[in-house]
Amino acid sequence: MLMASQTTFNTSTNIMNGNDPKNVSVANYSVEEIERIINDFYSPTSQLTVPQRQQLNSILECLQYSPLAWDFSWTLLNTNKSPSVQFFGAVALCNKISKHLSELDDNEIQLLFQQLIQRLVFYMSINSKQISIKLVVALGHLILNMMPDKWKNGITAIITLFSQSQNEFLKEHPEKGHLIVLNILTILPEEFSRIVVSKAQRASIRGELENQFPVVLNYIQFIISAYNQPDILAKMFSCLSKWLEFGIAIIRVESLFDYLFNSLNNENIFDDASNCIIVLFTSPDVMRYPAIFSRLLPYVLQLESILDQSLMIGDKEKSECITKLITQFGENLAQLIIQMAIAPNQQSQTLSHRFCCLIMKCSDMKGQYPVEETCSELTFSFWYALQEEVTSIDDDEQRIILLELFRPYFERLIEVLISKGQLPENDSSFTSEDKETFRCYRVDITDTMMCMHTVLSNRAMEVLANHLSLAVEQNQSWQRQESIIQLVGAGSEYVPLDENQILPRIFLLLPKLNFCNSSIINATLMVLGQYSSWLGHHQETLQNCVHLCINALSNSELIQSASIALKELTMENRMHMSKYLNDIFPIIKNVLENGHVQPNDRIRCVAIIGYILSAYPAKIVIDHLNILLAPEVNKLLGYLSETNGDQNAILRKQNICTTLSFISVLITAIGYCGDQSDGDENEQQQKATENPSEIPEVLCCVLRDLTPILHLVLKQYADDSEVTEKLCEILSRTVTTLRESINPILNTLLELLQNIGPNILHAQFLNFVRNTLLLFSQDTDKQMFNLFLAVLQRFGCLFNGDIQWLKNHVDIVEDFANFLIQIIKKLPAVVHHCPNEAFVLLFQFVKTGLQLHEQATLRSITMFTSNYIEYTKSNQRAADLLKQNGLEIVQILLKCIGGASPRHLVDTLSLPLLTLTKFYIDSTVNWVQQCLNDPNFPTPSPKRHHREALIKALSSERTSRANFKDHVNTFSSACRGIEYSGTSSSKNHS
Repeated sequence: MLMASQTTFNTSTNIMNGNDPKNVSVANYSVEEIERIINDFYSPTSQLTVPQRQQLNSILECLQYSPLAWDFSWTLLNTNKSPSVQFFGAVALCNKISKHLSELDDNEIQLLFQQLIQRLVFYMSINSKQISIKLVVALGHLILNMMPDKWKNGITAIITLFSQSQNEFLKEHPEKGHLIVLNILTILPEEFSRIVVSKAQRASIRGELENQFPVVLNYIQFIISAYNQPDILAKMFSCLSKWLEFGIAIIRVESLFDYLFNSLNNENIFDDASNCIIVLFTSPDVMRYPAIFSRLLPYVLQLESILDQSLMIGDKEKSECITKLITQFGENLAQLIIQMAIAPNQQSQTLSHRFCCLIMKCSDMKGQYPVEETCSELTFSFWYALQEEVTSIDDDEQRIILLELFRPYFERLIEVLISKGQLPENDSSFTSEDKETFRCYRVDITDTMMCMHTVLSNRAMEVLANHLSLAVEQNQSWQRQESIIQLVGAGSEYVPLDENQILPRIFLLLPKLNFCNSSIINATLMVLGQYSSWLGHHQETLQNCVHLCINALSNSELIQSASIALKELTMENRMHMSKYLNDIFPIIKNVLENGHVQPNDRIRCVAIIGYILSAYPAKIVIDHLNILLAPEVNKLLGYLSETNGDQNAILRKQNICTTLSFISVLITAIGYCGDQSDGDENEQQQKATENPSEIPEVLCCVLRDLTPILHLVLKQYADDSEVTEKLCEILSRTVTTLRESINPILNTLLELLQNIGPNILHAQFLNFVRNTLLLFSQDTDKQMFNLFLAVLQRFGCLFNGDIQWLKNHVDIVEDFANFLIQIIKKLPAVVHHCPNEAFVLLFQFVKTGLQLHEQATLRSITMFTSNYIEYTKSNQRAADLLKQNGLEIVQILLKCIGGASPRHLVDTLSLPLLTLTKFYIDSTVNWVQQCLNDPNFPTPSPKRHHREALIKALSSERTSRANFKDHVNTFSSACRGIEYSGTSSSKNHS
């Protein structure tokens, strides 16, 4: 069996002519033909078409798992062959050993072992790394599968085999034998999780590996004492890391601590040693062996001298690596640091203190990030972990003690964050990448500050207030003041609305800031927006801040942050902010008339005015709307009348979309009546507010007046997706804003919808229909039921049973499926009125849609299918159609599960099958049995027990979703000729 096959059968003509390779048995391929396929597939100058490449890929996948692979792989492992052919031979051999070793008897396994050893040594002798590594993996899987029943003490035997070999090459180059051993010892724990064996055998193999670890450790100590070559020591560190990751207890490697940390002084092995130490630090044994880990802390503290030396000579890379080691220890052992801090032992307390000081030193690294230093950012994760541990202590008394112990570090950290977060005085030396890195760094600083607010509560804001007060008194740089303001913004979610001690101090300081740069003004404006809710409860402070926002609207450098802040303030405090209408309106009018203002800034300005107007009587609203809308309508009419061809068509359309967004936002903002934080208003304020019934009337009048213009838009752009999306957004927002008050203009809006082109079915179109149905579906008027039917008919015309259309329009398909889910779940009465043709269309959609391969779209389709199946229990006509289509739906599902769809979609496809069994268990079992009675369906691969197991899972009324998915995945893997191990794993032959 382990000799190369010489079967001859020329199939190249069939392949290149496009014949399905699945119809040609791989057992009939000759070695020459396999070699030709590999070379054609991997050739950089290949002229193969995409379908031809897919066919060859399918053949290669089948070949590497076929029984032939035991034979042809050895023939391909020949230096006379191309590198691609040799590598494929090694891959095929590795896959066969890892997945199908049971095909060989004991004698064949012994022969395989001997051949593998010989070929591995040969490829090591010619320094062929890629193939050597693959053969080592193959040998590793072979050894694991033989443990412990067929080969007890295998690790000892392997070490002896290669270190005392009589092979001429290994005798001449003994270090190569040790490299092979180290590679094998690295692979064994690494590949353990991937072996395909029973649970009992897996436990037995794990036990053997753990029992053999003393042998591995002795061998590692031998390598350390006998060799100093960097390549051998690098592999030794890698080997040790894999055994630690495997789960070897840290107590068993304590004897190596000295060597590991001393190795950091050797430049040649520094990287490998540091990687191994990081694995050591991330061991899950930390609370099992606290004494062992506490003995590591002095080693970590000694790293400070290496760090200082690296910083002195300007070695940024090494400094970063040492900092990473220090912070990794602290991040993973924060609980130990806390326990040592409160231990009765003075030495432990001192070590804990020294460690926190060392981390603080790294956080406060001198130099500008990221051009002069890159270490400080690494420490933020430690401070997060430390505050998590402190705040999660259940014992109140102990938590208070810890807070007092670590408070000085947290307060000092705030000062460090202020300094490190300062904008540079001159960023001309910054590349664009440096600027983006620094921006992300400041985000990390803000996140770390949020942790300080969590752990210190009001004290964090008090520290910031003290620093800000000092910065103002001493006229410190605007950069420092801006940095403090940024960190004040980070606390907005942590300050209670009734806080009246610290924040008033901070807001009183704002006018005194050094506003000599747009950055500090922008930061201040953003803070005002972030504290909009708090300011609503402290109106005396609010009125001192409003004009800063209003005045900034006129500045092109500030308008973005000013409009964001003012929008937040007006939305949260519209009643109080309404008195600023006469101050804000002229400025915003000028902004809207400025052609250079960005669309997003214009839209926010519109929202600001809308929120303010929502607090006024109808007459004032109408007067201001006339001023705002008249120029926009004129612009819109101007765009629609332009006839200068395609030259400016894109710009014209963009302008139309912007104007429609303007109208949409204005309607939403004016109709806004959200929760207010204004509190009690005085009588005069109350008299100035609107009658709640007036705003809907105003908006209805506005929409009625705009309708002819919107019809003009549709006359030119009825089939344009972008323009109709904006128009539908107006309709949808109008419905959600006015709700039942929309009745007077509902027919007008529906007429607009009907005039939208037949090819349009985007999310905004569906949102309007859904929102309208949710509001008015209780009406007996047939118009509402016809609205749903109109959507189905529109989709039916677009779809027309064509799977290719679905594939080309997955965004529409996903939106449509989500729309159907909501209608069926919330408005089943609307679906009840559908004619039979509509139910037929939905079943056609299900049968075709289940065959799509786009994951998000398929998920929506399967969710709809599941809901639709459940719905049929309440509608006899739909139930009858399900019984007529059930067999075909099951066939499609099983075909997709069995290989027609990619493996990563199998979980998603299991949902409709599970739902069918839940509501139609007898019929579903019958349909599945009919399908699986065909031994070639969905593929010939699954055995009888695979088919019976799936039917049994379907028949069980108590199968959980997770359990059912496992059964379906097992069946799917069997159909594809691979083993299922509980998680999806893709095949790889390259």
